[in-house]
Amino acid sequence: MTVPSENSAAGRKFPESAVFYRDLERTYRTATRARGAWVEASDGARWLDACGGALTISVGHGRREVVEAATRQLAAVDYVHGAQFTTAAMEEAAARLVDSLPPAYRNAKVYLTPGGAEAVETAIKLARAHALAGGHPERHRIISQRPGYHGNTLGALAVSGRDSLRAPYLPLLADMPLVAAPWCPRCPLGLRYPECEVACASEVDRAVESAEGSAAAVLVEPVLGASAGGFAPPDDYLRSVRRTTAEAGVLLIADEVLSGCGRTGRFLASEHAGVDADIVVLGKGLTSGFLPGGAVVAKPDVVEAVAPDFRHGFTFSHHPVVAAVVREVLRVIRDEGLVARAASLEDGFRTALEPLGGEPAVEGWWVRGLLAGIALHPENAGGRSARQFAASAWERGLLVYPVGGPEGHGDLVVLAPPLTIHRDELGEIGRRLLSAFA
Repeated sequence: MTVPSENSAAGRKFPESAVFYRDLERTYRTATRARGAWVEASDGARWLDACGGALTISVGHGRREVVEAATRQLAAVDYVHGAQFTTAAMEEAAARLVDSLPPAYRNAKVYLTPGGAEAVETAIKLARAHALAGGHPERHRIISQRPGYHGNTLGALAVSGRDSLRAPYLPLLADMPLVAAPWCPRCPLGLRYPECEVACASEVDRAVESAEGSAAAVLVEPVLGASAGGFAPPDDYLRSVRRTTAEAGVLLIADEVLSGCGRTGRFLASEHAGVDADIVVLGKGLTSGFLPGGAVVAKPDVVEAVAPDFRHGFTFSHHPVVAAVVREVLRVIRDEGLVARAASLEDGFRTALEPLGGEPAVEGWWVRGLLAGIALHPENAGGRSARQFAASAWERGLLVYPVGGPEGHGDLVVLAPPLTIHRDELGEIGRRLLSAFA
């Protein structure tokens, strides 16, 4: 097998390479450099990263201080098993994360995981362990939303409302209740806000009641994830769900893997509604993509209930190098005021996208902080899918995140640039998007 050199401009593809690529039909360019909001290939071509890879980059590509923090930790303690040791990096990362959260989490505990999906798995198991510890073995169901996405492991996929990803693996998935997500642009219930009086929140209430005591938790995305284009629901939705879970005595889990760490202009997206969940799941921006990593933040009463033995763990949970990266990313977010910066750039981001309103292929678009979604019109998109649009953007030096829409609806394009992006780069995103549509 001929292996192209790192500096070769030749594309790499299956089956010529030894790599099992994510897309076996695509030819892959070789990325050789990433800095700020830009990614460069071996031939010098550059792309403006408007989606942070997989909606992941928070502090920008190529931050030297994060690389140095990981390098120092590698030289000191590269790996110890989390069941045998703790490290200064782990202790400091957990403390810094708790300090970044609203006051309701001041005494919370942090469980570091190898990624966001693993964090969701941990939260699901923690909810089950909490039910058992409370003398409720019948409580095992996790109520979640459709559309919604929580990861590709079997447990996370079981609570995801993304039919296209679930379909091949349905025989392997636990049967969990799914309710309509608060997706106002394409309401699953066919209603309109505010006349609907947040009927989707009432669906959560009915699902808890229908579970007849078997519900252990309700899992929500405070700002909907990629499956719904990063749409921010009305604040009264999350408040209503919080009341439901409190009255029923079940846990509320907030999946903030995508929306957390400042992405929406608050450290947690749930802060916009003034709601604090019992368990918060984080990932993506927590490590800014420098290493795979995620975290579960649990309130002290949840942790105390399952003490002393929460039967769960990963070989790479509480990893000291991941912890060192988390600690440094959180420092950068804090010291550079990136949460407030995301909030301050929201209007500029919206302005950059406003010309999309004149495109017949665009059904609608929305912005919250530095997270934006574009809904492609199912009838006026010229037959183009989001993947085809992403290819057009690619040709114009722009990276966007395409998402297949639910049946009967158009596809979606999601944008999540680094929190360090400059205002002129936001304008450039808008110009390149328009060119791609044209």
